[in-house]
Amino acid sequence: MGGGRETDADTSTRLNNGDSIGARLRAAREQRGLSAENVAKQLRLDVAVVNALENDDRERLPAPIFVQGYLRSYARLLGLPENELANDYARESGELPPLTVQRIGQRKTFFRLPSAGLIRNIILVLFVAITLWLAFPYISDLFDSRNDVSDGEAVPGRLEIPPAGH
Repeated sequence: MGGGRETDADTSTRLNNGDSIGARLRAAREQRGLSAENVAKQLRLDVAVVNALENDDRERLPAPIFVQGYLRSYARLLGLPENELANDYARESGELPPLTVQRIGQRKTFFRLPSAGLIRNIILVLFVAITLWLAFPYISDLFDSRNDVSDGEAVPGRLEIPPAGH
C-alpha cells in the first residue's frame, strides 16, 4: 500500500474484522476526514456522546434505546450498515436486537367502510322513505276523500245554495 487512498473494500474489510462498534465508527469517521465535533454537530449530539460511542464507554451513554438511535444515525452519516451496528450493540449490551421493519407493499382490503357522511346520507334517505311509506295510506285517503265529491252530489255537512232564480 504505497500511501494511496484506502478503497471502500479495504475499509469494509478493516471494519468487519472484529473491531468494537466504537472502533468501527471512529475508523469510518477518520477515513472520511470528519472530526468528532463535525459529526456531533451534524447529528445534533454532544461531542461527549460521540466520544463515548467511539470509545465504547457505556457508562457515559444514555439508555440503550437512545444509543441504538444514535448508532443508526451515526452509521447512516458514515455510510455504514445501520441495522448491523444496532444489532451488534444490542448483542454486546445483552439486549434483544431491535426488530427491523420491512415494507412489503400496501395491504389490500376486501371491504372498506364508507365515510361517515355517506352513512349519514343513507340513513336520512331510509328515514324519509320509511316515513313516506308509513304515511302513504293516510295521504292517499286524504286525496281520495276530496276527489270522491262530484259536482252534483250533496255532501253531508255542506250547505247547498240553490241557483238564483228558482
